[in-house]
Amino acid sequence: MLRNQRVSKTGLRSDILSLILVITVSFSLLQVSGCSIYNRFFSGPEPEDTVIVFFENLKNRNYAEAYELVEKGDRQRHSLDQFRKEMGTVLQIQSIQVLSSQISGQVAEVTINLTTIYEGGESVEEGIVVPLIKEEGEWKVDFWD
Repeated sequence: MLRNQRVSKTGLRSDILSLILVITVSFSLLQVSGCSIYNRFFSGPEPEDTVIVFFENLKNRNYAEAYELVEKGDRQRHSLDQFRKEMGTVLQIQSIQVLSSQISGQVAEVTINLTTIYEGGESVEEGIVVPLIKEEGEWKVDFWD
C-alpha cells in the first residue's frame, strides 16, 4: 500500500512539473511571437485606447479626465484651466474612428477620423494624427506638439 502512494506522489509531481513547463513555454512563445493579447495583458493599454478615451472625454466634456491623459511636460506648461478654455471652444464631437497607429519605441502616432458638428448642424469629418509619448508605462497625448 505504501508503495502505491509513493507512485501516486511521484506521478503528481511529474504532472505538476509538466504543467509548469507547458505554461512557461506557452508564455515564452507568446512573448517572442509578439502576440497582441499577451502584449496587451502585460504591457497595458495601446496608444489607440488612450486616444479613444481622450476624445470620448472631450466629447462628454470631461476635461479634467482628458487632461490627465496629456503628457506631463504639457501639463506642467499649461494648466487645467487653460486646457478647459481651449477645449471649450471646440464644437461637439460626434464620433471617433481609429484608422491606424504606429509605435516607435516610446513614441506613437494614431491616425483617426474625427467627426464634429458645427453651428447650424453641419457635420464635418477630418483626419487627424495624434502624437503620443509613453510615460511611466502609459501612453499620453502630446497635446501641445
